[in-house]
Amino acid sequence: MESLVYKTIGGLAALLSAAVWAYGSILFLRLGKKVTPLGMNLAKGIIGILYLGIATLLMGIEPISTKTFLLLGISGFLGIALGDTFFFKSLMYLGPRLTILLGTLGPVLTVIMAIVFLKEKPSFLTWAGIFFILTGVTWVLWERTPRQKIKKTWGRGIKYALLSTLCISIGIIFAKKGVASCSSLQATFIRITCSVIGLAVWGGATHQLKNWLIPFKEPQTLRSILFIAFVVVFGGFWLFIIALKYIDASIATVLNSTTPLFILPMAAFMLKEKISPRAIIGAIFAVGGITLIFIG
Repeated sequence: MESLVYKTIGGLAALLSAAVWAYGSILFLRLGKKVTPLGMNLAKGIIGILYLGIATLLMGIEPISTKTFLLLGISGFLGIALGDTFFFKSLMYLGPRLTILLGTLGPVLTVIMAIVFLKEKPSFLTWAGIFFILTGVTWVLWERTPRQKIKKTWGRGIKYALLSTLCISIGIIFAKKGVASCSSLQATFIRITCSVIGLAVWGGATHQLKNWLIPFKEPQTLRSILFIAFVVVFGGFWLFIIALKYIDASIATVLNSTTPLFILPMAAFMLKEKISPRAIIGAIFAVGGITLIFIG
């Protein structure tokens, strides 16, 4: 019974994380008109460290092994410092629809890695759920994509999207191993701290650090990143780490890939976009897949 409760918590955490990332993608896209991808990633991380540091001190710090720290540190550097930066760059070239469409390759890659490196064995119902979710999400994202007038930028955008997918998938595998012997909050703090260190070293070595952070001197931009960082650090990163702690990495990643489904109602409400019958059908497929995973 206790195991079932934890698995339910993990599944719900993955879905809530997906919803937060949907909202965060819209916020990041707006901010990306003023800030470079690397600057946005670094500022988000610095502010995230402050938020998580306060939360960790309030909740209590647990001793962890060197191995756990290294696993989480590598995960943060690959998955956040590199993965998120490549994602932001792809977002600028392709827009959210194409970027997230290519991102559906991530769950597939993560499932394969989880089976090979973590020895996970999804059940038949879980496999069926994975298939339905990825089919539904891809169906939703593919709508109207060929008509977007951004073909001149597709080459660079696709390259960055694929690099992001690879880095994030490897980062998830390392995070799954690390969070097994560490609290989810502390694991999130370590991951984001190491990602910030990596970005700061990169910025210092290329003499771009100051230029990345200059836009945040503007009060409105600073207020925006303070809010966005709070949303994605606790609602996106932390919830996903909770999911990794309680359920298989393959299942957590696939459930977390439902971000586009949450974008549909948000786009309808915030951007006044119409939800087409095709999008509704895709969403039904994905919801059916989610149901199968929870049953499995």
